[in-house]
Amino acid sequence: MNWNDGYVSNIDYPAAFFREQSPTHLSFACVLNGYEPVPLDGHFTYMELGAGQGLTANILAASHPRGEFYAVDFSPSQVAASRQLSSAAQLNNLTLLENSFAELAAGKVALPQLDFITMYGVYSWVDADNRRHIADFINRYLKPGGIVYLNYNAMPGWTAALPLQRLILEYAQRDSHPRPQQVEHVRALVGGLVDSGADFFKGNPDLQYRIDSLMRDKAHYLAHEYMSTGWRPLYHADVVRDMASAKLDYIGSGELSRSFPQLFLTPEQLDLLQTVPDLALRETIKDYLTNTSFREDIFVRGARRMTPARQEHWLRQVGLALTALPGQATLALKLPIGNIDVDAATYQPVLDALALRPHTLDELAALPALAGCSLLQIGEMAALLTASDQASAYFTGAAATAPDAARKMNAAVAQASLFGDQYQALASPLLGNGLKSGLVQRLVYGLLQQEAEPADTVNWARRIGAILRSQGLHLNKDGKALVDEDDLHAELCYLTEAIVRQRAPVWRALHML
Repeated sequence: MNWNDGYVSNIDYPAAFFREQSPTHLSFACVLNGYEPVPLDGHFTYMELGAGQGLTANILAASHPRGEFYAVDFSPSQVAASRQLSSAAQLNNLTLLENSFAELAAGKVALPQLDFITMYGVYSWVDADNRRHIADFINRYLKPGGIVYLNYNAMPGWTAALPLQRLILEYAQRDSHPRPQQVEHVRALVGGLVDSGADFFKGNPDLQYRIDSLMRDKAHYLAHEYMSTGWRPLYHADVVRDMASAKLDYIGSGELSRSFPQLFLTPEQLDLLQTVPDLALRETIKDYLTNTSFREDIFVRGARRMTPARQEHWLRQVGLALTALPGQATLALKLPIGNIDVDAATYQPVLDALALRPHTLDELAALPALAGCSLLQIGEMAALLTASDQASAYFTGAAATAPDAARKMNAAVAQASLFGDQYQALASPLLGNGLKSGLVQRLVYGLLQQEAEPADTVNWARRIGAILRSQGLHLNKDGKALVDEDDLHAELCYLTEAIVRQRAPVWRALHML
């Protein structure tokens, strides 16, 4: 058997940050759904399985200096990249491992009992043996009350695209070229089939999203999405059975907006779900109602329901901070479940308050416009603003930690950005989470750390332009690359000044500067 067990190994998965894996996000989801969370104001243990290049693990470890973090991947090159970033940031609470799931499940690595186990883009991309090893590992190491996050390609939403994935896999297995070239060859094949009027594509209008992704997305992502022999979309009911072997209970979605089915199901559909007493079957039926193709599930080992008073106790320990620019926060929420317009009478005062500084949910409850709202209702508002990428919930006890580790991580990310655009996130010690950040933002952040203000934005723009040229990158405006040097410099002056004036205050509010 190959060391990669059928998973794509000869092309590194792109470095990516996923906030859903944050201990803060997962504990908040537990509170929102009425289950006991893992407290974050003291020591806790965390493991990421299939960590890739380790950006998520590095950002989270830096954001939670009280936590003890572990991350594992079976690819030596990806573990080496993760260690390089960890070393540059001088992290002392992250252990990086190069092991298989089988080795971990067998206890061949000395590990503590764990409060959190997470994985992103792993569970339905590995074969059945490795899924069993993952369940065995969880059973061996997860503490009672511990939280597991996993996501997977789901049925029935992938039904129409199953033949497309099979065709891509069969073609790639017969192509001896490197993976990036295989992807180009597959694009040409699928494009030719579409252009020639193949009946399969004509009869499957739902395939258009997959075809667009195949033609647009990066080769690294497409290889991992389509070219693993263990790849298999899963039904929620089957995942629940797998996790039951490790004594896990499903408690809700890692995608917070899915906690509110009244927002995306009709009254008739909601009534239908109420006739189904079994939770796993009810969730599976919900996937049929929405034709779900991707799920983010949270499980707890020994889930404990909270009383309303206990839930309110936890909600009083939650804060909310704006992550969007104050002038760009909107009441038209773009959510994974769809776009919704929220009530201006209650949401706008919250956004106005957050534009001044982060607030606890208790403080928001004291706003005159929110009189009569329960703390749970305000928590639901916080969840939707978080899901729309405009704000982020955090725990006030954990937010009191020193910011040094996060700032060192951000300095390391900014330094790495001089040579490439792979690390597209910065760490926030207030949030206990990361913030996705573009290349120019990260370069300006590094300059703000290094140089005294007031910022020399004209000179900074000139230096950033040289960095972009050294990386062979172009800045786009209105969908077009800026190739003229004067146009590029003018746009970089505008962006640099705007980041210093608008984005830097947000970073300070999040304890990043």
